[in-house]
Amino acid sequence: MRRQRGGSHAAGGGGWFRRVSAESPAAARSSSGFPMLSAPVAADQARKAGSDGFPGSVPPPRVAATASLREPPSELARTRAAAVRAWAVALCAVAIVAAVVPLAVLQIPNAFAWSLPPRVAGAGPDAVASLLRASGLALPAMAVAAPLGALAVRRLRPGPVLLAGLGVIAAADVFGGSARTVALIGVDRSLHGLGAGVAMAAVAAIVSGSPAAGRSLAGWWAAVTVAGLAAAASLTRDLVTSGDWHAALQPYPPLTGVALGLAALYAVLAGGSASAAARNAFPVAERSQLALLVPLVAGVCAITLAVTYRGDKAMIAATIAGVIALCGLTVITARAGTAGRFAVVCAVSGFTVAPTASAVTALTQPTVQAGCPALAAALCGAALALLPRARPGVTGGLTRAIAVAGLCASAAGFGALYVAGPGNVPGRLLTVLSVSVAGGLAAALTSSLRATGAAGAMAGVAILLAGAVVGYLAAGALQLRARAPQASRGALVTVTGRWALLAAGVAAAVALAMAVADIRRQGPRARSSRGRPDGR
Repeated sequence: MRRQRGGSHAAGGGGWFRRVSAESPAAARSSSGFPMLSAPVAADQARKAGSDGFPGSVPPPRVAATASLREPPSELARTRAAAVRAWAVALCAVAIVAAVVPLAVLQIPNAFAWSLPPRVAGAGPDAVASLLRASGLALPAMAVAAPLGALAVRRLRPGPVLLAGLGVIAAADVFGGSARTVALIGVDRSLHGLGAGVAMAAVAAIVSGSPAAGRSLAGWWAAVTVAGLAAAASLTRDLVTSGDWHAALQPYPPLTGVALGLAALYAVLAGGSASAAARNAFPVAERSQLALLVPLVAGVCAITLAVTYRGDKAMIAATIAGVIALCGLTVITARAGTAGRFAVVCAVSGFTVAPTASAVTALTQPTVQAGCPALAAALCGAALALLPRARPGVTGGLTRAIAVAGLCASAAGFGALYVAGPGNVPGRLLTVLSVSVAGGLAAALTSSLRATGAAGAMAGVAILLAGAVVGYLAAGALQLRARAPQASRGALVTVTGRWALLAAGVAAAVALAMAVADIRRQGPRARSSRGRPDGR
């Protein structure tokens, strides 16, 4: 009995009649084009011959096209659903920035400076000082809660952390309706600050982690943040003067409800994949940097609160110490992680904008254009949102130039406010100055945020709030230096003018330092490129 040709050699996989699996199009192509070669050699020759096989042979069947035609429609449906979900998440993020950031920034001003409870107002200056001290706890609580919220985002997704922060604000709104004593008012304001700080950190994580962060969302966040800092004092003053002092403990409850609804929708749409992305976006160095920010910022806030019980000499010394601490925190944060220029711009924005806006609000009537800074920042952010994202190595110099130019524009606006006189600025001139200040800072924040990771963005928010604490402390020291703690309009005009000049000097000095640092960084690169034969 003759053995069948191929025999055991074919069973071993290397004979002439090797069976080809139908699930392998490459193998089918190789066996049809080169039937007398073994499988590895045939595959190699098929790769060399290309997709059409050996010249002159019969072209192989279009297996890939047949497979694509037989592909189930569920894959296409899943792709479309993922695209729709991504668009919904992006739109929800835009709405969250528009609702949450103003709600959080509105907790900063001390509304009791414009409306005191009648019982406290008639109890003497000591009772008034105690109330103002207790109601001013919101900003220090925000500054301490921001790095804590950033660490919570590292463990959880930004959506649940945002929900937790807004839930604390909602609870504080409910509790504020029954707060009557100074101690309860202090507790309520602290809760508002804690919730606002956590919410600000979560929003920064959403903005920096969104695929749209390179375009519209970064500019949108910068515009809303600067607008909120510039207009918060005026809006809070209008809120309490049109009603009563209870409005200071319940600022805009409908906005809180809208923000809660948007945060819940985002938490559902974002899904569980954002948890792994948030954890991967936190390098070890930046994680330790965020943890280091907590005690340092808490120390600055504790010093700020402690000096309110002391005299003017203690406040001046505390201001010097706070400025040094803020500079150290900013430099460490900028050099240790991805924050970079964003931390520096945030420190300048927090230190200058909010105290200046509060001082100008105290000198103007409630009906003067309160929305001018908000409109200026919103227009600038909308224009910057249309710019494409900077590609590394191509438009990085343009990004740095925008940041420096934005700080220079804000310095010019502060300087013009000093020259014009804060007490004599008409409405139209105030609009022009608002365009320069708010638009310049929004441009600097937008350009620097685009090159920042999630951890760096949240660290920048913590630096911004710490800068606001130190800025208010420095403004108070200037007021005491002028011997005008309660003072007349003339003394307030003098103090506001000096503060505007100081803000202009700070912004100009930081812009000059950033420009010099960029020039020194580019010098070695230019010399090394000239030394290469190809000029690259």
